[in-house]
Amino acid sequence: MNQKVKNTSELIKELQEIKQKNADLDRVVHHYADTKKLQKALFEIVDLANSSQSLDVFYKTLHSIISSLIPAKNFFIILHHPNTKHVSFPYYVDEDDDEQSEDDPLHNPNAMIPVAKIEGSPTMKVIQTGKLLHLNRQETLKTSMLGKIPEDWIGVPLILEEQLLGAVVIQSYEKGFRYHKKFENLLKYVSQHIAASLRRRQDAESLKEAHQKLQEYNNELEERVAGRTEELKSINKALANEVKVRRKGEKIQKALFNIADLVNTADSIDDLFVGVHKSISELMYAENTFLATIAEDEVTLEFPYFVDKHDDRPGLIKLDPNTPEHKRTTTARILNSGNSILLNQSESSEITQTGPYAISWLGVPLKDKSKTFGVLVVQSYDPKHIYTTQEQLVLETIAHQVSSAILRKKDSDALLQAHESLERRVKERTSVLERTIIKRRKIEKRLEYESLHDSLTELPNRKFLLEELTEVLKNKTTSQECDLALLFLDLDRFKIINDSLGHYVGDLFLVEVSKRLTRCMREHDVVVRLGGDEFCVLMHDVDSIQIAVRLAERVLRTLREPVEVEQHSLITSASIGVRIVKTGEDTADKVIGDADAAMYQAKHGGKDRYCLFDANIKETVSKRLKIEQDLRQAIGTQQISLFYQPIVDLFDNRVIGLEALIRWQHSELGFISPAEFIPIAEETGLIQELGESVVEMACQALNEFSKVQELKHLYVNINISAMQILSRTLDDFIRKQINTYDVDTSKLNAEITESILVEDFNAAIQFVQELKSIGMKVLLDDFGTGYSSLSYLHQFPFDIIKLDQSFIQSTEENDKMVGLIESIVFLVASLGMKIVVEGVETKPQNAIAQNLNCHFGQGYLYAKPMPKEALLEFILNS
Repeated sequence: MNQKVKNTSELIKELQEIKQKNADLDRVVHHYADTKKLQKALFEIVDLANSSQSLDVFYKTLHSIISSLIPAKNFFIILHHPNTKHVSFPYYVDEDDDEQSEDDPLHNPNAMIPVAKIEGSPTMKVIQTGKLLHLNRQETLKTSMLGKIPEDWIGVPLILEEQLLGAVVIQSYEKGFRYHKKFENLLKYVSQHIAASLRRRQDAESLKEAHQKLQEYNNELEERVAGRTEELKSINKALANEVKVRRKGEKIQKALFNIADLVNTADSIDDLFVGVHKSISELMYAENTFLATIAEDEVTLEFPYFVDKHDDRPGLIKLDPNTPEHKRTTTARILNSGNSILLNQSESSEITQTGPYAISWLGVPLKDKSKTFGVLVVQSYDPKHIYTTQEQLVLETIAHQVSSAILRKKDSDALLQAHESLERRVKERTSVLERTIIKRRKIEKRLEYESLHDSLTELPNRKFLLEELTEVLKNKTTSQECDLALLFLDLDRFKIINDSLGHYVGDLFLVEVSKRLTRCMREHDVVVRLGGDEFCVLMHDVDSIQIAVRLAERVLRTLREPVEVEQHSLITSASIGVRIVKTGEDTADKVIGDADAAMYQAKHGGKDRYCLFDANIKETVSKRLKIEQDLRQAIGTQQISLFYQPIVDLFDNRVIGLEALIRWQHSELGFISPAEFIPIAEETGLIQELGESVVEMACQALNEFSKVQELKHLYVNINISAMQILSRTLDDFIRKQINTYDVDTSKLNAEITESILVEDFNAAIQFVQELKSIGMKVLLDDFGTGYSSLSYLHQFPFDIIKLDQSFIQSTEENDKMVGLIESIVFLVASLGMKIVVEGVETKPQNAIAQNLNCHFGQGYLYAKPMPKEALLEFILNS
């Protein structure tokens, strides 16, 4: 019996050993399988790095490989760019985080994000420490993570040869999910191969890009050699054409004015068409001209005006929308496409034949907003008159005005006829009156719509905004932090665009901006045009300030993109004021005024930014508005005067000239610094009046100096702003003042800054040439303050360069600055120009300037700015 029990015990023990061995064997098998799977994944990563696929495919395939090893449904790669202090997200997949929009940098592989923007996030901590980071939900909540909070999160740095390239991150939103320790080790191990593969792919892409750039450079070099030859040939031709183009533009403007005036002066629509034909004939060959319009039934083509020496006016033509495009008449094709058509037949025997076949045919659409309602056509049967694309552009411009004139004339005639018909039919039949009333109601609805909408952009207008805000603000106060938000936008560069390119381009630019703003909005947000370049956005259902801030940031990003208008690539930005609103607490006028004040603060803070309204802003803006109002009244009075700072010869201390500096002695506030009121003058356009006042005072002073023996040798420098140059009228005003005060033009100089050279190169060089043509000298002021200054010295005929004070004032602490000034002096001298050193305040600085062979200086060491009454005594005592 005991022997049997013993045998059973041994059998059980043996069985347990067998099970243990089987379990060990299973672990070995699983480990082998995992190892094989890992090895396969690593081989795939290495092979992927050597493939010719694009980076986009590379990242997607890499994600697939990682997902075969680790649960990585939500996966992204971040690259670190330490030289620029930016990061980028070349690959970002997160199916559960829907708070990002398509234009967010996380979804844009080319977007560069400042490191400061994600400072404090887990991802940034991985990059800063270079170590793996594993966080659960509670730990993540303590960080500055943006977007939806995950249940579990792992970030591993990508390090190659002790260089940190970036990080790879996986995260899960599944409740209760937790990555195992083996996933940490596995991801950390795989990250080394990812870093190596990524570097190889980046090096391959860089080599490919370098090769491509080299090829492009070679091609560009060849094109530049050929282009330079053609450019030299075209310069004289361009100069000759400039006068022709300007005269052509004046004729076009005159024609547009005449057409607009015909709306009020023409007795009938037929007289309007005759006047339009006459205006077109003054611009181009238009012996054969006709207008075709779609009748009210929208299927009949009629010819209200037709003049042709070889053809009679056609009858009504039925338009079949099912007719194939190639079988339609040219006029019908324009009506269908809304685009102009220019046809020039090749010379043949048919040219000498008479008949309705034109040698050259040009037709442009007539539009009511985006809808084409007619065609304006000119045609030639004479091979001497062949229309060109330039004439096509002219006729398109004319057509825009003609369309407006026709529509306005028809509206006014229709309204007049409606009144006449009403008076006549009231006497005849009551039933006809009812139909007339219906027609009048339609007109009233249209007028009501137009009273609430902007005619240019079709956006709601200020009246609409006031009514909408007033209605919404009547609601009861809620428990939310806020209910509404109002964004007040002002375009930063619109005045320059409008002044330099004209109102037509400016209007098209505003239409395009309104479209961009509309695309930025949420479903229930309302975009409003207040007038000019001012817009508002009314946001409903706003339960946090961040919602309004995100929209403001999206608008700023959108408006930074260039706007293509009439072959011009226009760049703008916006200053945005944000006013958060609670219903039942504010009035519409106050909300709009507060948002306007915040916008004004954003513009004053540097533009291209937004500003949230608070109580302090209102006070600051009110003060600026007072300064603006007082400045308007002060211009032309004794409050505004000129002080003069001497410019001396450094080697004999003789005063050779003066810089005129504007001063404002306010009747209540006392002295107001130019740094405070000049920016306000530029923003409001007062800088032009202020600049003209400076010119007049300087010319008057030179007239007085010419009568005093000790002062008659002095010249006076006046400062010219970029806005004054872009106005294109200042040079004429200077000529008038020179003649009025009998000023020697060699004694009046103009100082301009580098900013205008960047703002509008052509306008600047034209202005400089105009001034030099009357004998004035032109100085480049504040040389070296932030632009590529040396390149402009070769292109502009400057007489004198004023070296910015930051150069000489840095020489005592920085020996390298002395060498830099010496190089600049040599370059300026080699170009035949003189140099004035600004900001000399100490004797060592004066000595340095003399040693560098700088002949002229200006600064507090010699004299501070002084009124003209003190100049004589100063010079006599010098």
